[in-house]
Amino acid sequence: MENIFTYMIYAGVALAGLGLIGIGISVRMALKMKKDAPEGQEAKDRMQLLVAINTAALGTAFIGLGLAAVGVLVS
Repeated sequence: MENIFTYMIYAGVALAGLGLIGIGISVRMALKMKKDAPEGQEAKDRMQLLVAINTAALGTAFIGLGLAAVGVLVS
């Protein structure tokens, strides 16, 4: 039976990967927004969505990297 910390490392890497995918989505949205150049309320709404996705992605990546680091240090 494998050590529980091995699963912790795998879970951390998976979360970090999901976070990186989210950051990529955030970058694509920002580039599309820059190209479209919306104005007024539409720009504000799109920017709020972009900030929310970016924050969630960075948080997920941070938690994943922390989980993987703890798993490596403890195992």
